Amino acid sequence: MIRPGTIIALRHGAMTLTATPHIGGSLAGWSLSTAAGPVDLFRPASDRALAGDFAPDMACFPLVPFSNRIGGGRFVFQGREVVLATDPGSPHRIHGHGWSTPWTVEAAAEDALRMGFSHRADAWPWSYRATQTLALDGEGLTVTLDLVNESGSDMPAGLGLHPYFAKSPGSIVTADVRGVWDNDDTILPSRRRPLPAAWDFRHGIVMDHAALDNGFTGWSGTATLDRPQERLRLTMIADGPVGHLIVYAPPGESYLCLEPVTHMTDALNRPQEADAGVIALPAGERLSMTVRFLVSRT
Repeated sequence: MIRPGTIIALRHGAMTLTATPHIGGSLAGWSLSTAAGPVDLFRPASDRALAGDFAPDMACFPLVPFSNRIGGGRFVFQGREVVLATDPGSPHRIHGHGWSTPWTVEAAAEDALRMGFSHRADAWPWSYRATQTLALDGEGLTVTLDLVNESGSDMPAGLGLHPYFAKSPGSIVTADVRGVWDNDDTILPSRRRPLPAAWDFRHGIVMDHAALDNGFTGWSGTATLDRPQERLRLTMIADGPVGHLIVYAPPGESYLCLEPVTHMTDALNRPQEADAGVIALPAGERLSMTVRFLVSRT
């Protein structure tokens, strides 16, 4: 039996993945062993995060049952008004429940792990069950998220992952996206526009001086991060109703986030947007997404 609070290490070949179910179902690190020493694929968790329960300083965490922000913590769904507590330091509700809820281990092997948690209706007036399955293989890492509506009515549902990729000088991001949302001062979408040249990820963007926290639309589900300095490529492939990509690249940091998500930021308050991505999940039904992170040498 795996005791609560345990950091779990998965291994396959040259790869090691560490998971912390008790810290928001998060990953603490993912690395590749090489002749020159270990190479971080995800940014490792901070000591502060490992000592407590602060998922934003982890290597990756799940977004359940919605991603990013709900403006003011308020929305109306099928005639029902919902009011959620806002997050500290923000006027909005952020990232759902999964990242701030302990998950329990349901199954574990040398190179795979399944964990889950249940939410009972409260201010979010729907009950649901979430599971996250991790598996290493010879090509990389696979993460599958499942969400089952255990309520008696439709539930607004969304899924996503928030990986913090390690970034080295000269790192290049390529992704087939079609448009971008500019943000207001509280990081809610304010204006959709075509891709400016500086953010046209279809042709590859060197991320050394990029500063973004924006949602991109029309995503094909594939993105690559090339790290020429280490002759390393990470390819992310999302399967499921995943048409949005959040790119978070704070200036001066040695990481960036490419977040595969099923809906735009503040989707629950954007019924006028045909591609907002809100899914009305019927009672007893399941929403799933799978993300593959493939590692290769260039």
